[in-house]
Amino acid sequence: MRPHFQLSRALLRLLSLLPILLLALSAQAGNISFNLSITGNTLTLSNQGDSPAFQPSVLRLLDDGRWEVLQPAPGGAAPMEFKPQAQYQLAWPARPAPASATSLEALRPVMVRFFDQAGAEFGQISFFDRAQPVSDDLTVEAGYTDGRLHVTPPKNPAIKASWLVAAREEGIASLSEAVAPQSQPDAVRIEWPAGGAAQSFDLGRGMPVAFLIHETAQGLYSQVVPSGRVPGRQQRATWLDRSKQFGIAAIAALLAGAALLAWHLAATRRKHPVRPQA
Repeated sequence: MRPHFQLSRALLRLLSLLPILLLALSAQAGNISFNLSITGNTLTLSNQGDSPAFQPSVLRLLDDGRWEVLQPAPGGAAPMEFKPQAQYQLAWPARPAPASATSLEALRPVMVRFFDQAGAEFGQISFFDRAQPVSDDLTVEAGYTDGRLHVTPPKNPAIKASWLVAAREEGIASLSEAVAPQSQPDAVRIEWPAGGAAQSFDLGRGMPVAFLIHETAQGLYSQVVPSGRVPGRQQRATWLDRSKQFGIAAIAALLAGAALLAWHLAATRRKHPVRPQA
């Protein structure tokens, strides 16, 4: 019976390496992205990522800068866990036509707010009708410094005002520290008088991507301000950034386990050769 015991022990050693492989696979951070479409008075939200989002809500931006929370479509309910490839329908109430071509609501901005698997809250903003991309002569200096977004006055007098549109995010700071719950603030309209001073804004410790929508006589122009955090790390625990090393370690461990099993099988055959029966 000893050969069977040795074989079982070898298998147990190999199987004991499987958690390392599973850990490496789970270390791959998921992706959460959405697709939105409007049909009549219904907005459909689809999870196009490979990870679930939790407690999703959709808001649309009104002309005065307020975010309106959309309600589930009649007969529907908001999902607690929004799985990949799932769809969620919400009511899209009719609104009066925008007052002018420079009305913020003419762009039909929407925001999807959700929690990831770790419990951190995020917001993704998109526009059904995009403004013209900003040209070099209309670009203003803007970026994060010491955790705050700083926007300098435009050098081009064609810009009379700018809307700051951003999702407030605390990111993973809310998981490790006591961060007071924050509601989504309104979009901010920044007036640019001659000789105006630079503006500074606290958009949360997540330092999210922000949009500056510039008002000019020729229409609206959109400028994207990059996030102030290190790309791809804000919603990941530190050990998740080592997923490549985990994967290499898992492969090495499995190869070592396979070699160990082969050695045990060879040793068993040498000590207990199978003799032909007479």
